[in-house]
Amino acid sequence: MDFEPKLIFRKPAIAADLGRVAAWCRHIHPDTPEYTLFAVAFLIDEQAVMLQPRLAGCDVEFEEGPILQTAVTALKFLGYGTSLTRRSRCSPGTVVFEASLSAHENLGAIKGFLKADLDRFI
Repeated sequence: MDFEPKLIFRKPAIAADLGRVAAWCRHIHPDTPEYTLFAVAFLIDEQAVMLQPRLAGCDVEFEEGPILQTAVTALKFLGYGTSLTRRSRCSPGTVVFEASLSAHENLGAIKGFLKADLDRFI
């Protein structure tokens, strides 16, 4: 159940950003099985959004660490916090799944991350 109204209204934008991040992760890690990127979202001090990314829907075991690190780097680039460490107040967590993007939107997301030279952190 969602408890933070300010965070609930941001869910569509967060889902769209997660969709872009998922496209980037799939571009960087093309040989991984099918998965869905989701995040537990927290509102920090009633303003900033912090996301803890996770993977769901994996029928095959594989190393998730590199994908999640790629996701963290991309989320930070988009302006999200990714750690609750040293946070004074935060809302209860709200689960947000990646939005389904068109092929054109996926390519646009990948192009944007490449233009920002995000692949140098991989």
